[in-house]
Amino acid sequence: MHTVNLSHGVNLKELLGKYEISLSSVACIKLGYDGNIYVLLSSHIPERIDGMFVNTVANSEYSALVLIADWQNEEIISHSLVKLGRYRMNFHFLQPIGDDFLLLGARCAYSKTRGPEMNAAIVNSSGEMLCEFCLGDGIEDCIVTADERIITSYFDEGVFGNYGWDSPIGSSGLVVWDRGGNVLWESKRNIYDCYAINLDERGRLWYYYYDEFKLVMTDLLTEKEYTPDIDGASGFLITADMGHIVFERGYDHNGEFSIAPILGERLGKFEPLQLACGDKPVSVSLFSFIGSFSVFSDAESTLYIKRFMF
Repeated sequence: MHTVNLSHGVNLKELLGKYEISLSSVACIKLGYDGNIYVLLSSHIPERIDGMFVNTVANSEYSALVLIADWQNEEIISHSLVKLGRYRMNFHFLQPIGDDFLLLGARCAYSKTRGPEMNAAIVNSSGEMLCEFCLGDGIEDCIVTADERIITSYFDEGVFGNYGWDSPIGSSGLVVWDRGGNVLWESKRNIYDCYAINLDERGRLWYYYYDEFKLVMTDLLTEKEYTPDIDGASGFLITADMGHIVFERGYDHNGEFSIAPILGERLGKFEPLQLACGDKPVSVSLFSFIGSFSVFSDAESTLYIKRFMF
């Protein structure tokens, strides 16, 4: 059992209270390539249609709570609120892109008369929309890189089609775009559902997919494949020394983690990894990874940050 100590937790509910914003406004919490934490806030998060289907329309006011982290001391040192404006689309992801922000909706419909809904928007810090485009339906996750590439992974409905899509944009399961929404690269593997993506310290893309639950590292020219023997994990990270990988444990183990060494062409044995603050175990209800950086939230909405060095 490996124990990783977390410190300097900050309560998100109390932090939002300083801006007179409710915790129920939180649409997502994501790390950016710059090491900042981005909390997407929506004035109206629509209920699911028939309790199942995500509505693509919100007509909501969106804001970004930006948390600046001191990663050496593992604490949040400052925060600011940026108003991003009112938009029709129901957005689920927020990422920095240069000096601006990418807003992205996980679901978008295709109409034979009107074409696709525009589910991606780049807006500036004044809330002015700079451009909008479509990145497809069924988006599982999104990462924006330091050089402003947009990486989108897709779950099964985005791969095989729903919401009116006969030829889904996300049929490859994993796409890299430029800032204007033009395709730079697509996976050639037989992806049914891309469960998780991340980058390593060299900027190489790692992805974990179904139906084989393989883990792949690529520089977009060549690939290396690993078999983690973990089914259904929703996230992983590569440590800063690129010598270990931390994986969520998969089905029926949400918010639990394990760690294994990366031994050249294969992964070593996974061992349980326990997160703790002082003598108290931390029960994780939400997490976000980018590179070796992580943010965890418990059921009380306390945020902890950690860079995995090893």
